[in-house]
Amino acid sequence: MITTSVIDQNRFEPEREDRKLNAQGGFTLIELMIGMIVGLVLLLVIGTVFVSSQGVFREQEDNARVQENGRFALEIIGRSIKQAGHVEIPFTGFKVEFTGTAISGTNGDTGVADTLTVQFEGAIGDSDCEGTVVGVAGQIIQNHFNIDAANAELQCDGQVSFTPGVPGAAPVGPVLLSDVEDLQILYGVDTNSDQSVDQYTDLPADWEQVITARICVLIRSEKTNVVSAGNYLDCNGASIVIPADRRLRRAFTSTINLRNRINDTP
Repeated sequence: MITTSVIDQNRFEPEREDRKLNAQGGFTLIELMIGMIVGLVLLLVIGTVFVSSQGVFREQEDNARVQENGRFALEIIGRSIKQAGHVEIPFTGFKVEFTGTAISGTNGDTGVADTLTVQFEGAIGDSDCEGTVVGVAGQIIQNHFNIDAANAELQCDGQVSFTPGVPGAAPVGPVLLSDVEDLQILYGVDTNSDQSVDQYTDLPADWEQVITARICVLIRSEKTNVVSAGNYLDCNGASIVIPADRRLRRAFTSTINLRNRINDTP
């Protein structure tokens, strides 16, 4: 009898342990709901951080491209201005004065871009902004810069000739740079021939007195919806409400000397 009792007790012992384990397993419905809520909150936080960082990266990338385009526009226009009125001195004879119109332009109305025309004598092998090469000594290079407002493009109409014609009406010439909305120019005038600017004006009475040009280009980002609502400064220093396209916009300014009208100027 004693032996049978011990055997029966050992036989039912595993069943008691199974019941005990089953009683402790699983989660309640409330625990599952809390776990799901915590998981959703974590996903929301991670998603918000990702979207925010992606937006910052995109804005920085567009800002870098806008800066690069601004520097390029000022460089290409400034290079022509520095050469304005240049004369190739021949091996024989004395030719030290440029006979053409070194620099000229038009002043646009409110909200309209200016235009700029630069002329200089090119050496054989030099080219205008369209790539036309000077083949004969004494030929004049003429570069005419303007903005195609409809497409926001900086254009240049180049001519190589002994007597360049009047630039055509805008838009003319091939595209130098896209996403350029404005071009504004102020001319530094020397009224007393001391090689120092006495005043800046948007339309000089005498183009022969111009010794510097202050160039401003307004560049926009290629992509839309880059910045939030707000304002930006245009080339006139006015605060303008960001349009509905929410492109990034920046005005770039540089003052360039006409080297051939100022002595000892780098």
